[in-house]
Amino acid sequence: MPRCILVVSTLCLVAVREAAALTAKHPMLSSITQQSSVLPIPLESSRTLPVPTASRCIVMMCCQFIVAYTALALCRTYHELTSTAKGRLEGALRASAQTLTYGPMLCVLFIACHMRVEYLSNGTDQPQAWVQRCMYALTSAVLASALLTLTIQLVTGKALPPKVGPFDLEMEMPRQEDEYSKLAFCLLTFVRYMLLFAIYGGLAGIIFGMCTYMPPGAKTLSEVEAPAPAVMCTMVLAIVFFGTQFIIAACRTYSELTRVELPQIVGMMHAASTTMEFAPMLAVLFLAARMRALQHDAQPQEWAQACMFASTGAICVMSLLAIMVPVTLGGTLKTNPWTHEVIMEVPSPTLGYIFICARYICMLCVYGCAVGVIISIFVFESPGPMETLPVSPTVQCVVNLTCQFFFVYFLMTGMLTVSEITGGRIAMEQWSMFSAVESARSTLSFAPMLSILFMTTRMYALVITDNKGAPPAWVQDAMYMATWSLQISGLMCLGTGFGMAKVKTEFDGNVVNKFTNRYVGMLVVAIRYTSMMLLYGGMILVIVGLFTMTAETANGHGSITPATDSARAMASASGASR
Repeated sequence: MPRCILVVSTLCLVAVREAAALTAKHPMLSSITQQSSVLPIPLESSRTLPVPTASRCIVMMCCQFIVAYTALALCRTYHELTSTAKGRLEGALRASAQTLTYGPMLCVLFIACHMRVEYLSNGTDQPQAWVQRCMYALTSAVLASALLTLTIQLVTGKALPPKVGPFDLEMEMPRQEDEYSKLAFCLLTFVRYMLLFAIYGGLAGIIFGMCTYMPPGAKTLSEVEAPAPAVMCTMVLAIVFFGTQFIIAACRTYSELTRVELPQIVGMMHAASTTMEFAPMLAVLFLAARMRALQHDAQPQEWAQACMFASTGAICVMSLLAIMVPVTLGGTLKTNPWTHEVIMEVPSPTLGYIFICARYICMLCVYGCAVGVIISIFVFESPGPMETLPVSPTVQCVVNLTCQFFFVYFLMTGMLTVSEITGGRIAMEQWSMFSAVESARSTLSFAPMLSILFMTTRMYALVITDNKGAPPAWVQDAMYMATWSLQISGLMCLGTGFGMAKVKTEFDGNVVNKFTNRYVGMLVVAIRYTSMMLLYGGMILVIVGLFTMTAETANGHGSITPATDSARAMASASGASR
């Protein structure tokens, strides 16, 4: 054994001497050796971190979406193909799916929190422990709300009207002589308010934690950098989004305790909440632009950050207009019987046109600024010596989903505005084209959640590879598959709607597809379910990739491998020698 060690040591010494002599004879190799000594840590030696709490909560929320909407789609398809009336199960699944309206905005707030902590700590720290508990509490509250609503529907069999807020159960007060009903009502009311406390308490905790987080080494908050524009805009959107829902919940509580209804205030908040439907998708776009800039150790362009602030302010102004017009101008709130959208009517037509003009100016600002942020992603250039990396597949998918989302909403808003300006003489909501756009919009409820899932997967790949890796190639292919399957599903909805001779809607506004030809109906349903399977399959593959990804496998398209670093070093050395 000692002889073997001696022989190996001798061979190593000889190899080192030969390498030193060869380097001395060739200056090019000497310069390459000096360049390689400052290369970043190879992927093989990078640290392996556990999947962050934010990513785990996002995955749990995605699973809730998949289960709820799959069950609802299967139930509705069964009734469509068999021409049977929808019963208790469909109503329970529909009400349960409506409780997921908070999911996308919560998840995008999780990403913003994780992104801020990762930036301030250089990827070495997690949010405070109590902030992570708030994330779990919020995720569990949304799940408990869905289960509670599902249970109430299945047990009582009572068809509840559609809700804007996921916790607005609107249960009737039991009769005084029914002690069992009184006990059940009190128990359900207690559970509902516990869920409300978990939602708004957890939300306040996360925002407070984002503002008070101090990275390792910092002693006072004055030493900590202020939140970036993308993160700040996300917090503002979240506050306005949940603020309207909180006022609605408070009014419902007041009505239950005092038996005094507040329909005007509730209607105004409902109208304000409809303007916040853009908030989750817009916030995801802001964070995608920031994530691309951070990979180059930079910030988005100043004009791109100005676009973020402008679009956020425009959405807030639209919500404020929805509240101020009925109060200051004596407007009234009415519900469209076809779309169930809350609209405002003012006594003077001139004031109505002014209001419509102001609303459209704000909307054009939102759309224009969103386009500006998208352009900034593709024209971004690295400010330092590092070359500009291509736009990652994740960001490409996010931009694709954003364009789908805003395009469909723009069409719908335009048609509703035509009906509003003409005073109902051109009732476009009764056209088959409107039903096509409405059905396409329903499929885009997955767009924010898909984008959030893609974002958190890429962020984890960057963290475990010192900002150099990317999700594996098969995970990126799954992102493309889910993105394009959602687009195919939306196109099928448009085709189905244009092919229907008459628009028929359910109580909750869901468009019913009635085909005169049974085989055509089966073909359309088959295509629709194929795209749905591809969508869910892509989401499941991305989730699997998130939990199985390591530093060695995070080498998909757009990653910076050690070989790439060596090639850069050789190129720079070659240029220096010339």
